[in-house]
Amino acid sequence: MKYFAFLVTVAHAVSPMEKVFSMLSDLETKVVEDGKAAEQAYENYTKFCTRGKRDLGYDIQDGEKTVEELTASIDKSSSDIEVSSSKIQELQGAITKSEADLKAATDMRSKEQAEHKAAKIELEDATDMLGRAIKTLSEKLGGTALLQEPGSAANLVQALGAVVDAAAFPNHEKQSLMAFVESATAQPAVAAYQSKSGGILSTLEDMKEKARDDLTTLISEDKKAQHSYLMLKQSLEMQMAADQKEMDQAKALFAEASEAKATSEADLDGSSKDLANDKTSLQQLEASCSQADDDYQEATKSRSEELEALKKAQEVLKEKTGAAQAGVYGAAMFLQVKSSGAFEVVQKVRNLAKKAGSSNLENLASNIESLLQTRQGADVFAKVKDLIQNMITSRKEEAAADATKKAYCDEEQTKTKAKLEELTGTKESLSVKVDKKTSEAETLKSEAATLQRELADLSKLQIEMDKTRREESAAFKKQKADLEQGLEGVRSALSVLRDYYESGATSFLQQPALGHSKDTAASTGILGMLEVVESDFGRSLAQAETVEATKAEEYDTMTKQNKLTKVQKDADQKFKSKTAMALDKAVADLSSDTAANQEELAAVETYKESLAKQCADGGMSYAERAAKREEEIEGLKDALASLGGTDLNAVLLQSAGLRGAVVKPHVH
Repeated sequence: MKYFAFLVTVAHAVSPMEKVFSMLSDLETKVVEDGKAAEQAYENYTKFCTRGKRDLGYDIQDGEKTVEELTASIDKSSSDIEVSSSKIQELQGAITKSEADLKAATDMRSKEQAEHKAAKIELEDATDMLGRAIKTLSEKLGGTALLQEPGSAANLVQALGAVVDAAAFPNHEKQSLMAFVESATAQPAVAAYQSKSGGILSTLEDMKEKARDDLTTLISEDKKAQHSYLMLKQSLEMQMAADQKEMDQAKALFAEASEAKATSEADLDGSSKDLANDKTSLQQLEASCSQADDDYQEATKSRSEELEALKKAQEVLKEKTGAAQAGVYGAAMFLQVKSSGAFEVVQKVRNLAKKAGSSNLENLASNIESLLQTRQGADVFAKVKDLIQNMITSRKEEAAADATKKAYCDEEQTKTKAKLEELTGTKESLSVKVDKKTSEAETLKSEAATLQRELADLSKLQIEMDKTRREESAAFKKQKADLEQGLEGVRSALSVLRDYYESGATSFLQQPALGHSKDTAASTGILGMLEVVESDFGRSLAQAETVEATKAEEYDTMTKQNKLTKVQKDADQKFKSKTAMALDKAVADLSSDTAANQEELAAVETYKESLAKQCADGGMSYAERAAKREEEIEGLKDALASLGGTDLNAVLLQSAGLRGAVVKPHVH
């Protein structure tokens, strides 16, 4: 078999025009790849903008709500501070006044006790002295004319002086007795002594009785004064204790409100700064996203214009320079028509397909082989080059797309993981807040219900106290009326009997008249018993009045204490109920936030699953895929290089005697 070979010598292996076409094609490919990368980056940044605006919007909404709540908390704390401060001043003034009243009452009581003690000693001494004087005068001067009625107060003092001298009284007792009688006769009540007595002894007896009555009255008045003082002291001490307790509560509220206000103000300062930063960040993000959108639109327009220019340039060059470049650039090639050498490139591509296990490369090899066998078209090698170049471009585009997808998946998975952690943390935080506020609300409701029951019990107790006080007051009024009526009867009887038995009494020197005579001995016993009854009635009346005064004072004190307690408990109940309602509202808001958080968390979980499917690597890592793809590209480049600068047109036109060509026959 004979084979013909033609050797065509040219100045360049690849002509400048071919280089221009190659450069235009490479640039066009680069512009397209850059456009796809820019589009993917723009989509990613658009998602970032959407997510960032949404997150910042939520943060701003939460920040505004927090600022509003903290402002309300500060206002409430300021109000509590003002109210408690005013209450502390008011209670301090009340305690100071009560202390002053108690000191004044104590000083007055001490003075009264000293005066009563001195008066009691004086009356006891006078009673004892008069008793001894009566006994001495009766024993030493009984039946003498010295003991006759003196007539007037002055005569009484003069006569008593003579009697005392005659009875040989000790000098100190004489002076004390005369001083007492002079003092007693100087009072208007001496007329009563003179009218009832029949002599000096009777007058002294009346003085002694009067001294006893004065002593009894003094003791009774002292007891009443002591009781009144003790009741006043108890009332003031109870009031001071209640005021002190209320002031301690007001101070505790003042301290708590001050601390809460300081904490809220610090939190408000931080929250306000965070809110301002979030608003600034949102404005900056919106501006950045808007600028990115403008830049992308401008870049897309510019890229389209560049591709159009490249396409038009290639069309013009192909249309206008075909004949010129064939005439200017001579080709030199050695074409050996041999069945085994023409298909070297096919074998390289097929080996590469087998090694890579790629059906696309296998198809490429088949297409090249078919093209070479049929030899359709003017430039078979050019078509082969286009097939290989297109495959290289496709592999590069796949590599760029895979790299973009890898970057996108890495970024989205990182952001999704961070968002899930954030939402999970928020969910736990909301759950803790809901549980805490729910517990606080339930505690406050329970305490408010307890206070409500205590208020009801207090009202019931006050009603029972009012009823008991009315019954006690009615019983006292009846008892007092009975005792006063009894005293009036006893005193009337005493007056009648004394007027009868003591009127016209004779002295010890007179002889009894014949016939009926007054039974003075019996009357003395009767009068004595009536005096005992009078004393018992009077003592019972004084005790009843004391008991009534004590019960009335205790009732007034308890009523005041109940009113104060009612005010305190009522205020506490209202405050706790109001706070519980506020906590319920906060729980409802938090529950709404929890539902929104759960909804967003579910959406992110769904997106995570979708992203996992989208970013699945199919059992081969990104590095492995990149290495395999790079190996394919290098193999295709090697296959492409094996074609060199061969131009089938030069071979086909060789017989026409192209300018600059030398033809040498070569026979095997």
